[in-house]
This record gives sequence, C-alpha cells and structure tokens, in this order.
Amino acid sequence: MRRMLLCALAAALCLGLAGCGAPPAPERAEDGADWSGDWVTVGGVMGVDTPEGMTARENNEALTAGGMYYATWSMGEGEPYTNADGDEATLYDAQIYLLLGGFQSEEEARDTLAQWQEMAEAQYVVDETSEETYNGRDFHIMTYTFDSAENPYANGASAFGTYQNYAVSAELACREEFGGDAGELLARFLDNCHYAMP
Repeated sequence: MRRMLLCALAAALCLGLAGCGAPPAPERAEDGADWSGDWVTVGGVMGVDTPEGMTARENNEALTAGGMYYATWSMGEGEPYTNADGDEATLYDAQIYLLLGGFQSEEEARDTLAQWQEMAEAQYVVDETSEETYNGRDFHIMTYTFDSAENPYANGASAFGTYQNYAVSAELACREEFGGDAGELLARFLDNCHYAMP
C-alpha cells in the first residue's frame, strides 16, 4: 500500500508540479454543508468528516512543493509491526490512505489518475471493479486481495476519481482480523468526503 503511494508521489515529482502550500479551508462545501472545524482538511479542497469508528492519524499538508497531500485514518487498536527490511510501523485492523494531487489542468489530473490505477492493478489481485458515485463525485472502485506473504494486510478496496484539477485516490487495507466489508467501509468513508466550492 505505502509502496504504491510512494510511487505515485515520485511520479508526481517527475511531472514538475508547481505551487505552494495548501490554501485555507473554505467556509462551505460544494454539497452545501458548512465546512466544519472537526473535519480533516486535505489540500484546502477536501474536508473529511471522519466516520464513526475511524480515527484520523496523519495529515501531511504538502508532501511536495507542487500540491501532493496525504492523510490516513484507522480502525482498531494499533499493533507494532516490523517488515522484512526492518522498517517499523503500526498496524491497525483497517487503514485508509487518502492521496490528493493538484495539477495545472484537469487533463493532467486525469492522466495521473490513470497511472495510479495502472499501478494498483499491477500490484493487487483485483476481485471486482465498478463505477460508483459518492457525495456527488464519480469514482472507479476496485476490490482486491494481497498476494504477497510479506504483506500484513489481507484485502482492500480503492477508489480513483478527480475533482477539478485534482486526482483523488482513497485506498483501504484490511487485516485478516477485520470483520467488516472493505467495499462498504470505503463507501462510508467516501460519503463523508466533502469538496470545496469551485
């Protein structure tokens, strides 16, 4: 999961994005909701009303000078984990990774999103794909399993979409211990994502 996100960030850097830090959060979302101080604001254009049962973990508001933003949420108690390379991390029953990339044009955002989808399709054993709409935004949804014995996660789901000149990727990774449905949890998360007024 993190490897795909790092690849996406590296690809974005190679595109030579331009820009500065995230703009301030707006007062109102595209869907008419008041932008809440409790929401996790990502890149100044997305606000996530953290669903019940999830905990916001990280929010990196400008991973690159050009507008790549990354945030995570989790479910369950954290457990220390060390991979085969000796890297340490904390594992949760389920974890959502949100990547938002800002570009000069909508076309660049769509091209980058297509690259992210290709990376995901090459990395996972895809079980099912569909086209869905959550809170007014269209997403390509993939559910999959992890085929690597070294991966501590068993299955997951990803959503790929755009918002204006931004590429949006939300990825959910679940451990074997997670008793819920990955697709349903990802849908609940996406329904709680709000977007700034154009």
